[in-house]
Amino acid sequence: MMEYADIFCVPIKEKYLIHAPLHRLTALVNSHAVSQIRDALQHKTPVAGSLSSLVHQLQTPVFPYPSPRDNPELSPLFLGLIPTRGCNMGCHYCDFAAPKQDSPVMSLEMARNAIDAYFHLLSESGNRHAEVHFFGGEPFFADRVIHFAVEYARWRADQNQFSVRFEVTSNGLYNTNRCQWIADHFDTIILSLDGMPDIQDRHRPGINGRSTADIIVRNAKIFSDNSIELVIRVCVTSETVERLPEIAHWIAQEFRPSTVCVETLSLSHNAEVINFTPPDPLIFAHCFDAAAHILRQAGIETVISTADTSNPRSSFCPVGKDALIVTPDGAVNACYLLEKDWVNRGLDLQLGKIDGQRFMLADEAVTRARHLTVDHRSLCSNCLCRFYCAGGCHVNHYTEVPAGQYDDQCIQTRAITFTRLLRGMGQDDLADQWLNSTVEIKESVMQKNDHLVAIGGLL
Repeated sequence: MMEYADIFCVPIKEKYLIHAPLHRLTALVNSHAVSQIRDALQHKTPVAGSLSSLVHQLQTPVFPYPSPRDNPELSPLFLGLIPTRGCNMGCHYCDFAAPKQDSPVMSLEMARNAIDAYFHLLSESGNRHAEVHFFGGEPFFADRVIHFAVEYARWRADQNQFSVRFEVTSNGLYNTNRCQWIADHFDTIILSLDGMPDIQDRHRPGINGRSTADIIVRNAKIFSDNSIELVIRVCVTSETVERLPEIAHWIAQEFRPSTVCVETLSLSHNAEVINFTPPDPLIFAHCFDAAAHILRQAGIETVISTADTSNPRSSFCPVGKDALIVTPDGAVNACYLLEKDWVNRGLDLQLGKIDGQRFMLADEAVTRARHLTVDHRSLCSNCLCRFYCAGGCHVNHYTEVPAGQYDDQCIQTRAITFTRLLRGMGQDDLADQWLNSTVEIKESVMQKNDHLVAIGGLL
């Protein structure tokens, strides 16, 4: 990879934020220091004092450049099962077009075959740990399939002396018996809960518009009182963005999640019909930061999927990481979204199918999915966040535009990422001042090329 491709420089008021994800380095310097560092890296010009140590760090990466998997053997991130695309809710912004009540349901035989194929693959690779994740629709709309799959996978794990972990993404609309069963049998639940009852019922009513808030709040409290890890997923619209700190305070008071995952509305036909719109990206960044502060004081992590600065990555999601996601009819895909949506984007994310108790996967399909990395997304080529958001969702985020033509998702991601880097350095006052200056925050987030030194002859 090109030398210094991960070293970036962003103006923050009168200072400059230097960040190099692969070097685990973040620094705040003045304009004169920027020139000295650039010259030292490009032309090997000597520098003295504290800058000498900084330049040395920038010449010594800690992490390798994130690259696609190239091992011939599959190493699945997890087995994903979609018991059904059906659902018992009528969320106003739902972008899943599957029928709510009569979508196909995975047979118990198909669930068993998928688990057998997965454990066979793990045994062949010498991996002794299994991860089984459930997606929908609402997975528990086909609760018989999940009950069987969990018990069968646990039995297979015991027989093979494997460890096994279960995770589910759920709307939380079920009775207390089922809720307690989930708490007893799952390791993690990602629960969609957009806020206080008035927000929840406005965003996520049941079928025929009935209220769901009381049931889902009750179940969130049951999860909070058990050992299952609770992750609350909050969807934010232009109507609710300024209430995000209030939502954070309510969550911290009422529940005990490990994490709150905050995402902005993705436009869909259903959302447009009811006039739901995404929030302004800079208002969202400001309110997200305030909410994160409230939750941090309660010991709760706050994340947004496109601004995860914990580790560099080349792919935003399970696509390209050998995740095997099985649909009700036995197709094996790299993505849990609807096939029609990724086909409309010109993507082929089908890896193969279940054939008896084996995966029948096409090598070229696995390779194709593995190479869907940020390196092929032109919008992202000069952006500091490329090592963290990796371009976002392959299906829902259009990145085939020139570098630096940022959309709202990019703007909010950049603003939140820069803020987190500043706060991680203890620069809270500077972060607050910068977030409260519309002119200065726009200067930073709209910068079209973040590279500190020339890459491919360009800067």
